Amino acid sequence: MRSFAKVAFAGLFFTACSAGLSTPDAGQGMVGDAAMDTADGSTNGDAATQDTSPLSAETKKDLVFRTVSGKAIGGDLWLPDRTTPVPVVIQIHGGGFSAGAKDGPAELLWSAYLPTQGFAAFSVNYRIAEDFAKGEVPFPNSPMDIKCAIMWLRKNATSFRIDPNRFFVLGGSAGGFMTNFLGTTGDVPEFTPSDCTDGAKESNKLQGVVTYFGPSDFNELFNDPARAGKMNDEKKFIGLAGMTPCAQGSQEATGICRSASATTYADATDPPFYITHSDDDPVVPVTQGRVMHDALKAAKVDVTYHEVTGLQHGWHANWKESTGTGVAIRDEVIAWLKARK
Repeated sequence: MRSFAKVAFAGLFFTACSAGLSTPDAGQGMVGDAAMDTADGSTNGDAATQDTSPLSAETKKDLVFRTVSGKAIGGDLWLPDRTTPVPVVIQIHGGGFSAGAKDGPAELLWSAYLPTQGFAAFSVNYRIAEDFAKGEVPFPNSPMDIKCAIMWLRKNATSFRIDPNRFFVLGGSAGGFMTNFLGTTGDVPEFTPSDCTDGAKESNKLQGVVTYFGPSDFNELFNDPARAGKMNDEKKFIGLAGMTPCAQGSQEATGICRSASATTYADATDPPFYITHSDDDPVVPVTQGRVMHDALKAAKVDVTYHEVTGLQHGWHANWKESTGTGVAIRDEVIAWLKARK
């Protein structure tokens, strides 16, 4: 399905990354006034590759990977003790495409935990609704921001002693949509930024995707009776108005609702997926997890689907308050990731 024609999105323009976008070698460009340094204090990537001396756990705050219209977009990098390059999990926050940030409850929880399991964690921001001018549409600009983060980190992986061949993403809700979409559109030309100054030549393909209760197919979502009258965030995200978006046979259904859906691009080149959803989710119906699983399965992608019972939306943000199920899924996710390290 990679040959799916690019849709002309009215008003969807994403701005070039600033030529001054910082890299670990540049020693500059963090959000605020602090200077960026390398993971080991060195600016020599070759030396970092050869160095096997231990590096202690550390956190790099507000690393800028894109600047758009004067707005710096960055992330926080949590690193474990390491002597060799480690895999990284890029965390993508939720918030209905209109709220949330890299240091939300779920992101802080996972960022503290992943390094104890041998993973780096890169929790990233992306532009949400309030960051766009009137008439601008977040899609596909917001996922393009995250693709810049992937490409930037891969370009600079050596400086942080991260393995560029072991990049994973994890997100829930709106972040779950992002992980789904990033997973099925890796290096797809119409969704690959060509103007990210640092990392523009890097791949944005992933080696694994973890999705908690994320939207996956807008045609299915907008026509699901369980979501009647609850579509404002998703409609705004892809630039729709009206009460009955994506009615069967409509131009919207074959246009934006199809082109913005992760399921559209599923094919056998996609990375492995781990999908979890609750059958009692009142925000993103469980059919979205099932549809994503079915599309990947049909494309012969390695996909694990774990449907849980009785949990509400957002349960990945507090493991202990989800009747033990959250902890069990967390452990299952970690085991799944380690099996692909």
